[in-house]
Amino acid sequence: MNLAFSQVFANCVVTLIPNNQRLALYDLCDKPPSSKHPMPSEKVRRELLCTLMQADGRSPLGVELSTLTVTGIREHWMTAASRIPSSPAAAITAARSLIETTCKTILSERGITDNTVGDLGKLYKLTRQELGIDPKQSASQNVHQITSGLAQVVDGLAGLSNKAGDRHGLECGTKILDISYASLAVHAAGTVVLFLARVHKDISRGPIT
Repeated sequence: MNLAFSQVFANCVVTLIPNNQRLALYDLCDKPPSSKHPMPSEKVRRELLCTLMQADGRSPLGVELSTLTVTGIREHWMTAASRIPSSPAAAITAARSLIETTCKTILSERGITDNTVGDLGKLYKLTRQELGIDPKQSASQNVHQITSGLAQVVDGLAGLSNKAGDRHGLECGTKILDISYASLAVHAAGTVVLFLARVHKDISRGPIT
Protein backbone atom coordinates (compact mmCIF):
# COMPACT_ATOMS: atom_id res chain seq x y z
CA MET A 1 0.00 0.00 0.00
CA ASN A 2 1.72 3.19 -1.16
CA LEU A 3 1.68 6.47 0.75
CA ALA A 4 -0.81 8.17 -1.55
CA PHE A 5 -3.31 5.32 -1.30
CA SER A 6 -2.82 5.14 2.48
CA GLN A 7 -3.58 8.84 2.80
CA VAL A 8 -6.71 8.53 0.68
CA PHE A 9 -7.87 5.68 2.90
CA ALA A 10 -7.15 7.67 6.06
CA ASN A 11 -8.99 10.70 4.70
CA CYS A 12 -12.05 8.56 3.88
CA VAL A 13 -12.12 7.09 7.39
CA VAL A 14 -11.83 10.53 8.99
CA THR A 15 -14.93 11.73 7.15
CA LEU A 16 -17.06 9.10 8.93
CA ILE A 17 -18.58 9.57 12.36
CA PRO A 18 -16.70 7.57 15.06
CA ASN A 19 -19.29 4.80 15.26
CA ASN A 20 -19.24 4.27 11.50
CA GLN A 21 -15.44 4.35 11.55
CA ARG A 22 -15.48 1.39 13.92
CA LEU A 23 -18.05 -0.50 11.85
CA ALA A 24 -16.09 0.09 8.63
CA LEU A 25 -12.89 -1.13 10.25
CA TYR A 26 -14.74 -4.18 11.63
CA ASP A 27 -15.81 -5.13 8.11
CA LEU A 28 -12.35 -4.51 6.66
CA CYS A 29 -10.75 -6.65 9.37
CA ASP A 30 -13.25 -9.47 9.01
CA LYS A 31 -13.63 -9.70 5.24
CA PRO A 32 -11.36 -7.27 3.38
CA PRO A 33 -12.27 -6.61 -0.27
CA SER A 34 -10.01 -7.74 -3.09
CA SER A 35 -7.38 -5.11 -3.86
CA LYS A 36 -4.38 -4.66 -6.14
CA HIS A 37 -2.59 -3.06 -3.19
CA PRO A 38 -0.93 -5.11 -0.41
CA MET A 39 -3.32 -5.81 2.44
CA PRO A 40 -2.55 -6.41 6.14
CA SER A 41 -2.16 -10.07 7.10
CA GLU A 42 -4.95 -11.96 8.85
CA LYS A 43 -2.93 -11.82 12.09
CA VAL A 44 -2.65 -8.03 11.90
CA ARG A 45 -6.35 -7.67 11.07
CA ARG A 46 -7.30 -9.87 14.02
CA GLU A 47 -5.13 -7.80 16.36
CA LEU A 48 -6.81 -4.61 15.13
CA LEU A 49 -10.23 -6.19 15.64
CA CYS A 50 -9.32 -6.97 19.24
CA THR A 51 -8.03 -3.42 19.76
CA LEU A 52 -11.32 -2.00 18.48
CA MET A 53 -13.10 -4.01 21.17
CA GLN A 54 -11.05 -2.61 24.05
CA ALA A 55 -14.24 -1.30 25.67
CA ASP A 56 -15.15 -4.95 26.12
CA GLY A 57 -11.78 -5.98 27.52
CA ARG A 58 -10.81 -7.70 24.26
CA SER A 59 -13.39 -10.40 24.91
CA PRO A 60 -13.55 -13.23 22.35
CA LEU A 61 -17.32 -12.82 22.52
CA GLY A 62 -16.98 -9.19 21.49
CA VAL A 63 -14.81 -10.16 18.53
CA GLU A 64 -17.37 -12.76 17.42
CA LEU A 65 -20.26 -10.30 17.73
CA SER A 66 -18.36 -7.66 15.79
CA THR A 67 -18.36 -9.93 12.73
CA LEU A 68 -22.15 -10.27 12.61
CA THR A 69 -24.04 -8.22 10.05
CA VAL A 70 -27.58 -8.86 11.32
CA THR A 71 -29.10 -5.38 11.53
CA GLY A 72 -28.57 -3.61 14.82
CA ILE A 73 -26.67 -6.30 16.74
CA ARG A 74 -23.20 -4.80 16.47
CA GLU A 75 -24.37 -1.30 17.28
CA HIS A 76 -26.29 -2.43 20.37
CA TRP A 77 -23.38 -4.61 21.49
CA MET A 78 -20.98 -1.67 21.24
CA THR A 79 -23.39 0.50 23.24
CA ALA A 80 -23.86 -2.08 25.98
CA ALA A 81 -20.17 -2.98 26.31
CA SER A 82 -18.97 0.61 26.33
CA ARG A 83 -21.38 1.55 29.15
CA ILE A 84 -20.15 -1.07 31.64
CA PRO A 85 -17.35 1.00 33.24
CA SER A 86 -19.12 4.36 33.22
CA SER A 87 -22.80 3.50 33.77
CA PRO A 88 -23.64 -0.05 34.93
CA ALA A 89 -27.38 0.71 35.05
CA ALA A 90 -27.36 1.91 31.45
CA ALA A 91 -25.30 -1.16 30.46
CA ILE A 92 -27.96 -3.46 31.92
CA THR A 93 -30.68 -1.61 30.01
CA ALA A 94 -28.63 -1.84 26.82
CA ALA A 95 -28.13 -5.58 27.37
CA ARG A 96 -31.89 -6.04 27.44
CA SER A 97 -32.23 -3.90 24.30
CA LEU A 98 -29.58 -6.07 22.61
CA ILE A 99 -31.74 -9.17 23.04
CA GLU A 100 -34.94 -7.33 22.07
CA THR A 101 -33.36 -5.91 18.91
CA THR A 102 -31.94 -9.28 17.89
CA CYS A 103 -35.22 -11.12 18.38
CA LYS A 104 -37.30 -8.46 16.62
CA THR A 105 -34.85 -8.30 13.72
CA ILE A 106 -34.86 -12.07 13.26
CA LEU A 107 -38.65 -12.22 13.39
CA SER A 108 -38.96 -9.34 10.93
CA GLU A 109 -36.51 -10.94 8.49
CA ARG A 110 -38.50 -14.15 8.70
CA GLY A 111 -41.83 -12.38 8.14
CA ILE A 112 -43.22 -13.01 11.63
CA THR A 113 -45.32 -10.40 13.46
CA ASP A 114 -44.18 -9.56 16.99
CA ASN A 115 -47.25 -9.47 19.23
CA THR A 116 -45.47 -9.89 22.57
CA VAL A 117 -46.08 -6.28 23.70
CA GLY A 118 -42.75 -5.69 25.40
CA ASP A 119 -42.59 -9.04 27.24
CA LEU A 120 -38.95 -10.11 26.78
CA GLY A 121 -39.57 -13.72 27.83
CA LYS A 122 -42.41 -14.14 25.34
CA LEU A 123 -40.38 -12.41 22.62
CA TYR A 124 -37.46 -14.80 23.12
CA LYS A 125 -39.81 -17.81 23.18
CA LEU A 126 -41.45 -16.71 19.91
CA THR A 127 -38.04 -16.26 18.29
CA ARG A 128 -36.82 -19.62 19.60
CA GLN A 129 -39.91 -21.38 18.25
CA GLU A 130 -39.56 -19.71 14.85
CA LEU A 131 -35.94 -20.90 14.64
CA GLY A 132 -36.92 -24.43 15.67
CA ILE A 133 -34.96 -24.33 18.93
CA ASP A 134 -36.82 -26.60 21.35
CA PRO A 135 -34.92 -27.45 24.56
CA LYS A 136 -37.17 -30.51 25.09
CA GLN A 137 -36.01 -31.99 21.77
CA SER A 138 -32.28 -31.40 22.31
CA ALA A 139 -29.93 -34.17 21.26
CA SER A 140 -28.69 -34.83 24.77
CA GLN A 141 -29.31 -33.89 28.38
CA ASN A 142 -26.27 -31.63 28.31
CA VAL A 143 -27.52 -29.68 25.29
CA HIS A 144 -30.96 -29.50 26.89
CA GLN A 145 -29.42 -27.92 29.99
CA ILE A 146 -27.56 -25.32 27.92
CA THR A 147 -30.54 -24.30 25.75
CA SER A 148 -32.80 -24.18 28.80
CA GLY A 149 -30.18 -22.04 30.52
CA LEU A 150 -30.44 -19.45 27.75
CA ALA A 151 -34.13 -18.99 28.52
CA GLN A 152 -33.26 -18.51 32.19
CA VAL A 153 -30.69 -15.88 31.19
CA VAL A 154 -33.38 -13.96 29.29
CA ASP A 155 -35.84 -14.17 32.17
CA GLY A 156 -33.18 -13.13 34.68
CA LEU A 157 -32.09 -10.20 32.56
CA ALA A 158 -35.69 -9.04 32.17
CA GLY A 159 -36.08 -8.95 35.94
CA LEU A 160 -32.69 -7.35 36.53
CA SER A 161 -33.34 -4.60 34.00
CA ASN A 162 -36.62 -3.80 35.72
CA LYS A 163 -35.00 -3.54 39.15
CA ALA A 164 -31.43 -2.41 38.45
CA GLY A 165 -31.52 -0.84 35.00
CA ASP A 166 -32.39 2.75 34.20
CA ARG A 167 -35.39 2.06 31.92
CA HIS A 168 -37.95 2.82 34.65
CA GLY A 169 -35.97 5.44 36.54
CA LEU A 170 -34.42 5.19 40.01
CA GLU A 171 -35.22 6.74 43.36
CA CYS A 172 -33.60 10.10 44.04
CA GLY A 173 -29.94 9.64 44.92
CA THR A 174 -29.90 5.93 43.99
CA LYS A 175 -27.08 4.76 41.74
CA ILE A 176 -26.24 1.38 40.27
CA LEU A 177 -22.50 0.96 40.75
CA ASP A 178 -21.97 -2.80 40.55
CA ILE A 179 -19.86 -3.27 37.43
CA SER A 180 -19.64 -7.03 37.97
CA TYR A 181 -23.38 -7.59 37.54
CA ALA A 182 -23.54 -5.18 34.62
CA SER A 183 -20.72 -7.05 32.89
CA LEU A 184 -22.44 -10.37 33.57
CA ALA A 185 -25.70 -9.06 32.10
CA VAL A 186 -24.01 -7.72 28.96
CA HIS A 187 -21.95 -10.83 28.31
CA ALA A 188 -24.85 -13.18 29.02
CA ALA A 189 -27.00 -11.20 26.58
CA GLY A 190 -24.18 -11.35 24.05
CA THR A 191 -24.04 -15.14 24.31
CA VAL A 192 -27.79 -15.41 23.74
CA VAL A 193 -27.87 -13.14 20.69
CA LEU A 194 -24.78 -14.72 19.13
CA PHE A 195 -26.47 -18.12 19.35
CA LEU A 196 -29.76 -16.81 17.92
CA ALA A 197 -28.03 -14.94 15.10
CA ARG A 198 -25.93 -17.92 14.11
CA VAL A 199 -28.96 -20.25 13.99
CA HIS A 200 -30.87 -17.63 11.99
CA LYS A 201 -27.99 -17.23 9.54
CA ASP A 202 -27.48 -20.98 9.24
CA ILE A 203 -31.12 -21.42 8.30
CA SER A 204 -31.37 -18.40 6.01
CA ARG A 205 -28.04 -18.11 4.21
CA GLY A 206 -25.76 -20.85 5.45
CA PRO A 207 -23.18 -20.91 8.27
CA ILE A 208 -21.29 -17.77 9.29
CA THR A 209 -17.57 -18.14 8.62
